[in-house]
Amino acid sequence: MYDWKKYKEKLLALRELIERERPFGADVDVELVLPEDPQFKLHKEIPYLLVRFEVSENITKERKIELFDYYLEKDTNELIKLITDMIEEFVAESESSEYGGG
Repeated sequence: MYDWKKYKEKLLALRELIERERPFGADVDVELVLPEDPQFKLHKEIPYLLVRFEVSENITKERKIELFDYYLEKDTNELIKLITDMIEEFVAESESSEYGGG
């Protein structure tokens, strides 16, 4: 297990960027959750992204993407690209399962 606090400054900057720029698209809600946050809901102290995607009016899919140290060691641009790829994969899976593709 790693000490997530070692990356706290980077995580807070990432949280601010996500909230300010919404780089993952308007139809995807992304929240960065740290172990010290009251809404944190994992049994291990690993920061995560809570990703919500509204597939249709009545259906919202949700996924937690844990931010392990090997992700956080990357520079910010590379980390954003990696996260974007994971979110795009989640959206594609959600749409595919909802519309009969999988």
